Amino acid sequence: MAFISKFTFAPAPWLPKFAQEDLDRAMLTDIKAHQGKVYEHPDFDVQVVWDVHNYFTTDLFYRIKFSDDNDQKLVMILPSPENAVFISLAEVLNKYRVSCRNVHVFFLYEYANEKGQVAPWNSPYSRSGHFMRYFYNRLDGALRMPMEQIHFWTDSNIESYSDMIAAEGGADVVYTTMSRCGGIGAIDAETFPADTMEQLMQMGSRYVTPMPETIAMDSLRGMFGCSGDIGNVPPCAVTIGPRDIAQAKDRVHLQFLAACGGSAVQQKPGLQLSLFAPIGPNNIGSMMRLMSGVCYVSEEVATCGSYHGDEDALAARIDAIRKQEEGK
Repeated sequence: MAFISKFTFAPAPWLPKFAQEDLDRAMLTDIKAHQGKVYEHPDFDVQVVWDVHNYFTTDLFYRIKFSDDNDQKLVMILPSPENAVFISLAEVLNKYRVSCRNVHVFFLYEYANEKGQVAPWNSPYSRSGHFMRYFYNRLDGALRMPMEQIHFWTDSNIESYSDMIAAEGGADVVYTTMSRCGGIGAIDAETFPADTMEQLMQMGSRYVTPMPETIAMDSLRGMFGCSGDIGNVPPCAVTIGPRDIAQAKDRVHLQFLAACGGSAVQQKPGLQLSLFAPIGPNNIGSMMRLMSGVCYVSEEVATCGSYHGDEDALAARIDAIRKQEEGK
């Protein structure tokens, strides 16, 4: 059976632009084979691990315990909802009586409506509300940080949220996760247009309208019943900027969506582009490679998918079936 490969096309026009050869190379590169490889920054590392939840929880616990033992301030930027991690972290802090008294929490991004109004943390549509329900409320009252050290997004602090982080001395650690098109949280090439990486890295917090793929991706998360109901996802968001990631003292990137709602397929293409396509403001996630940090990737997200090789695999399979039927 012969296959004809003369049908070509450009990606949808609203997607970040890449040369076809760069796109092909990035999508076909094996993440597992590039663990320990030297990226643009020598202190950026990629690790494929069995359970990213475990690494996330362990990293959080270590930093909080260190801050308690040494009576040292700890400023964190957290993604949410990460309910499994929040529950596990609260349990281990309770068990070992580790206090969060020195911890200041900021959030990667939060939902907003089309009028520019931010979802209050006690709204069922709030991402940070999950932190309160699954971490703060489960943590022993004697171990909790004061409420004023939890810095929620509000209608009035959208433009100043980056300044609030800086006023606390900057983030000691920022934990990030990737969107389908290679953005970081709600930071994507459409909402943070820039001509150079230097310009991009100066951009702070803002109100944005995420790409449609991000809305669709979120509709498959547990907070929306993994339903795919895109009409039930708030259409806008407020987000930290690349500046806050660049100025953090440490960066931990977490790619494990399959374990917290949705499919690994949703993070796979964005991560491939971020790690292996050319660095530039059209490739937001590529900023990881310019800074120290670690990127933990789940086995599901790291597993290579089929791409242009599909036709060869299909031809081989058909040939095998034909030979079997002919008794060869």
